[in-house]
Amino acid sequence: MTVRDHAPRTEHENATRVRELFAAFRHGDAGKVHAAIAEDAVWHFPGRRGALAGSHRGRGEILAFLGRVMSLTGGTFQLELEEVLAGDRGAVAFFRGRAERAGRRLDNPTCLRMRIEHGRVVELWEFVWDVEHVEDFWA
Repeated sequence: MTVRDHAPRTEHENATRVRELFAAFRHGDAGKVHAAIAEDAVWHFPGRRGALAGSHRGRGEILAFLGRVMSLTGGTFQLELEEVLAGDRGAVAFFRGRAERAGRRLDNPTCLRMRIEHGRVVELWEFVWDVEHVEDFWA
């Protein structure tokens, strides 16, 4: 019996979109981030007392939220994308967020669940491993 090599697996288009979105954020490409997010999108960030906690509604609020991430950390925030799983209706990105702020350090394993419609992100839910650590960092 002969073992054949499997044909190369192609990545789902939504996984590619998410990788491109993460790259755009890392490189400060606001135009690409803007284009990837639907006008009426919503981003749910965990917590109750952190500076970023709550739901950010609309592309403008989401872009302001992402800008605050960078400004509150003095530009130290970094993403390490670990894995992207995707299907026709969305994607899940596993990443690690790291930053420094006011003498505190953030090192946070995170899961970002995204609903994608017509090629744009329409809703995001962010899940963190240690919500107390995250809230203390952003407080």
